[in-house]
Amino acid sequence: MQLFRRVILPTAIISVLGLALLPAAAKAQEMILEAEPGTESLAYCDSLHNTKTCGSVHIETQVALAVGSSVRLNGQLYVVTWMGPGYYLETGLVVEPAGALKADLKEQSWVEVKPREGRAHTSRGWRDADRNRALSTSDTLALDDGPEVRIKDVRLHLRVKPAPGTKEAE
Repeated sequence: MQLFRRVILPTAIISVLGLALLPAAAKAQEMILEAEPGTESLAYCDSLHNTKTCGSVHIETQVALAVGSSVRLNGQLYVVTWMGPGYYLETGLVVEPAGALKADLKEQSWVEVKPREGRAHTSRGWRDADRNRALSTSDTLALDDGPEVRIKDVRLHLRVKPAPGTKEAE
């Protein structure tokens, strides 16, 4: 019993904690990049803003970008893991839709980009102020138990991770 408490139990706890941290470490390698306001697609020689470092990256790939495609940024090879809109709320919160989009956005899942990257949210719905049937600036979004907040900006987001076999992926 003493062997269990002194050796096996601590080893098991450390192993479980190590496994729990693996997804966080893998996620830490992912970069979230945002395009300039009004950008609807990305092309060779465009620049993107890194939301975490505030640095700029340069696209050096001459093919259309899509989820799963490779993209060279500042000389390094990455794989696109997600591409879509980032919604900038008047409260300073930046969110991206997660999962399949729901037409009325009721119980829509969202992932926070800023200020607390990775935090999950759920919307109660949205008010389509401009009646264009798309979540856009001037509309309001109701997240979790908070009040409705106005969408201040919508920007194209690109999530990338280092390509397998690159130094950054290891």
